[in-house]
Amino acid sequence: MPKVTVIIPAYNAEPYIEQCANSVLHQTLQDIEIIFIDDGSTDKTGIILDSLTQNYPNSKVVHQENKGLYKTREIGLSLATGDYVGWIDADDYAELNMFEVLYNTAIEHDSELVICDYSWFPEKIATKEKWFREYMGKVDTTFVERNSQPWNKIVKRELMERLNVGSLFVTCFDEIYIRILMEARNPVTVNKELYNYRVGGGTMSSSYTKVAHYRRFVVASEELRKVMQPVVKESYWKDYFDYRVAYYLLMTMVVAANSGDKAAYEQNRRELLAMKPKYNNNQHYWRILKENYGTLKAAVIGGVIPMGYPIAHLACKVGIR
Repeated sequence: MPKVTVIIPAYNAEPYIEQCANSVLHQTLQDIEIIFIDDGSTDKTGIILDSLTQNYPNSKVVHQENKGLYKTREIGLSLATGDYVGWIDADDYAELNMFEVLYNTAIEHDSELVICDYSWFPEKIATKEKWFREYMGKVDTTFVERNSQPWNKIVKRELMERLNVGSLFVTCFDEIYIRILMEARNPVTVNKELYNYRVGGGTMSSSYTKVAHYRRFVVASEELRKVMQPVVKESYWKDYFDYRVAYYLLMTMVVAANSGDKAAYEQNRRELLAMKPKYNNNQHYWRILKENYGTLKAAVIGGVIPMGYPIAHLACKVGIR
């Protein structure tokens, strides 16, 4: 059994994949399994991966028809044999000692989950500079909200299998990592920037114009709420999963208003206003928006955007970028 399996889903990542692949192939952790999944790329991603990995017997390249990121995550996890599992996005790269540091920390603390800090490149983003949150002995919404991405951590594979994470990727997307954060034994954070996250470049995550993309996260957050309903009993956590649905409805409204899609805005607004109990009475609503965006932007997103399409459209053109 390898100490760590690292999985890299890749789709049309030709400009970035060599840097990404080399950062994983040359890790200082020796006992590591590396799985690249070429998800039906139409550029040279697959060819580059085949060439780069030919002298690395601990790596493999899986070529498949395009299935999308979350089905590819499920497939990758089903192929993993390592004691721990980590991920790298194909347009990012890891520091060469990342997985050695994370694995040694996991063993030292008997931890099922180890998280590291990360840098934003090619340039820093002021609003996200302090996004990473250290574990301070308590799993609360601030810790969970800021650390739910898969790519800057390793997780005990037994835990992922026990929680059925593989199949839940397809319905809950990366949101399912929130359950891992809540249930992992002895979580540990490493206050070192061991992962490098690429921003910009027209990716979906940096776009305020792709309504369908954000709408998918409304559905995913609703699915995660269903998964967590039998698990959480406290109103603190029940309200948090309600908040996540409200948040993605808000963000879809922002994107729709920004791109001039009035019908999509109105559909999501109706769903937001229909939430019971009322969305803006949720104990986490204003607090988390302020934590994530600051007071002024939180007031616009949480208060102005739901007021109606004309004012939301204007607010997006003037103040939300």
